[in-house]
Amino acid sequence: GQSIEGLIQEMDEAGVDKLILSAFHYKGEWVLSNEEVAQYVKQYPDRFIGAGGVDVMQKPMAVAAEVEYMAKELNMCCVRLEPYMCGDGMTGLPPNDKHFWPVYMKCSELGIAVALQVGHTGPLLPSECGRPIYLDEVALAFPDLVILGCHVGQPWHEEMMTLAWKHPNVYLETSARSPRQWPESLVKFARTWGQDKIIWATDYPLLSFDRTLTELEELGVSEKLYRKIVRDNVVRALKLDL
Repeated sequence: GQSIEGLIQEMDEAGVDKLILSAFHYKGEWVLSNEEVAQYVKQYPDRFIGAGGVDVMQKPMAVAAEVEYMAKELNMCCVRLEPYMCGDGMTGLPPNDKHFWPVYMKCSELGIAVALQVGHTGPLLPSECGRPIYLDEVALAFPDLVILGCHVGQPWHEEMMTLAWKHPNVYLETSARSPRQWPESLVKFARTWGQDKIIWATDYPLLSFDRTLTELEELGVSEKLYRKIVRDNVVRALKLDL
């Protein structure tokens, strides 16, 4: 229900210059479609970068064609995937399932990233498909594909941190997890061995820009680390031309 003008105002108040605006498909309906995202990016090119969604439960060639359309026609930098919403409507598909492979192949070919939900599900659905370890196989099969594990991965965040450390093409993204609630091991990861592999995000409007950025500062990270987490890591990972 938020207007785009209201979103931009909140960005300004929090000092956010630019953000990745994501399409979202839930329970058979588009909350925000790929075309709507592309239009907002076109309208406000200095404020937004687009990320799209795709239904992987189609024929493989249809999935591949949709990803190519998003990348070439809509100028998306990333494809967002929600494994728990795939499958039979109750039990989701782990991200090493064959339904996702056309996305990985096409994204790798076109040089765009994938962002996948990891960890327990928000909706009351089984969480097994959110185990980060399933991304291990994907990262090995597609070493040129940038993979973002979104929502930290709790209660398997140790898996997600280890995968981000192990694979040059894997990153841990913190949407829907406020810094004040980060596990102690994740705070240490952000400060030390994972400082180049962690990406700030909000899952707006679930979490606000101001709250998450303020809480990140309150963790006592240096200015250099703060910049890495909120900007430099995602710019490098997604090869953004800013």
